[in-house]
Amino acid sequence: MDISHRVRVEKAPHRLEEAHVELFTPGALQFLYDLIAEFDGEVEKLLRRRLERRLYIKQGKWKPEFRNRSEDLEWTIERLPARLQNRKLDLGDVSPANTTNFVDSLYAKVQGIQVDFDDGHCPTWRNTVQGLQNVNRAVRGSLPGGPADIGQCPILMLRPRAFNMTEHHCMVDGKEVIGPLFDFALLIYHNAKRMAEAEIGPYFYLSKIEGPNETQLWNKIFTWTEHRLQLSKGTIKACVLIENILAAYRMEDILHSIKDHAIGLNCGIWDYSASIIAKFGDSADFLIPDRNKYVNMGQPFLRNYMKLLINVCHKRGALATGGMAAKILPPGKSAGNMVDDIIDSVKLAKSVEITAGVDGFMIYDQRMIDAINELWQQKCPADNQLRILPDVEYITAESLIKIPEGGVTMKCLEHNITVALLFIYHWFTGSGVFYLNGAVEDSATAEISRSQIWQWIRHRASIEDAKSETTAVTRALVYAMLENVISKAYKSWCSSIPDRKRLLSSKYVLLEIISAREYIEYITTYLNDNHKFRTLHNKNDKLESKL
Repeated sequence: MDISHRVRVEKAPHRLEEAHVELFTPGALQFLYDLIAEFDGEVEKLLRRRLERRLYIKQGKWKPEFRNRSEDLEWTIERLPARLQNRKLDLGDVSPANTTNFVDSLYAKVQGIQVDFDDGHCPTWRNTVQGLQNVNRAVRGSLPGGPADIGQCPILMLRPRAFNMTEHHCMVDGKEVIGPLFDFALLIYHNAKRMAEAEIGPYFYLSKIEGPNETQLWNKIFTWTEHRLQLSKGTIKACVLIENILAAYRMEDILHSIKDHAIGLNCGIWDYSASIIAKFGDSADFLIPDRNKYVNMGQPFLRNYMKLLINVCHKRGALATGGMAAKILPPGKSAGNMVDDIIDSVKLAKSVEITAGVDGFMIYDQRMIDAINELWQQKCPADNQLRILPDVEYITAESLIKIPEGGVTMKCLEHNITVALLFIYHWFTGSGVFYLNGAVEDSATAEISRSQIWQWIRHRASIEDAKSETTAVTRALVYAMLENVISKAYKSWCSSIPDRKRLLSSKYVLLEIISAREYIEYITTYLNDNHKFRTLHNKNDKLESKL
């Protein structure tokens, strides 16, 4: 079979012709074809199941309840390899397409690197090809500026896209390929054997999982791949991100469904909070207030979620990891006191998670590594905290969706507008992250920002600090504030004509998202499928798009 007729891949982005040749070999294309042929039908069933769940919820039939068939069974996950037993500190949002940052990460004094093709990565064809090539070369010790021995580096925790994303630049038998299968196929085919020989993988993060049927599918993909590539059973390992409210009720079964390949579960409070709006936001009962009122582990609905996750993991021998500290340090030596204050605030917040029993978490800014390593040494000199089993007897199903009370402040509304607008703007530039007010922003923070705007408009959320006749969030108010944010950008940093055009396009896209009659489930899906985004980057990369 001439595989080139069955698998059609977009030509190489300008100046990445060598990377294209390295990646899309006949063997890699055959593996991708066979993987799609085996599992694409099951992915379609998974996506239909998501639609069915959404309709079920909209019909008012869903009730908060724990439904875990594996809860009363005696089981544990397979014993973790030595390098996975201590993963106290990972670097998060490391897009391998950002070569400089990726190379720096390979030398960092951390246990792992979240090699991100999802939340911290903008999937232009250029970024995807560059990122895949950089991973391949890092594993082979041939990445320019990178270390010669990947076995001496932090573990690469590969994070493919989630099931909501499509790779528009690849077609198999006339059908565009689902993003996670594309990423997984190229990563695993080129790197699995070398990683296995070095006893450093291949290991994965699985994001945006809604239920055990989805991890069960991943488990089948892993088993099929191990057989196909002649890897020992259980070589492939994965950590599942519990960042969807529906998944929180099925944690036990999710872990059980992937137990032969499991590392553990991970908390992600930004996407988790946004998912509550995604699933239940039509009801005013689930109106999430100003983020300053809820984004901390002191809030019962988040604290209970984390404790439950730790309990589920530890009683099954799996690692429980927390989210990412998004704060970044200011540049320059003159910011000494400010640096100390920021580090202290991060240590204080992460101390709460360590005390709760997490085995690790992520940070973004590499300049914090020494301070956070010291924190771990003080709080937990052992490899992990599997001995800690939090009391969860008091945690009810209802407590996971008991939303904190409170309204909205104008400051938070403006912040949400700014984050959502600038995320779209930077996505159009080809970047999945940007910096704002001393923090890194990615799709997770953009997700909660734009979700809250949509929800606050829908339910006319009350404004606590209103100084005019406006006492509730309305679309007119948001439009006016958006114009003000753009005006400030024009006066400060957005001066060139291309930048202004891009910002104006971002404005109209955001208006579409926050005004939609039906909630748009994922901002990244909406942007990835947007003709403006695809046309802009295909033109920049000199692509003809004649698949």
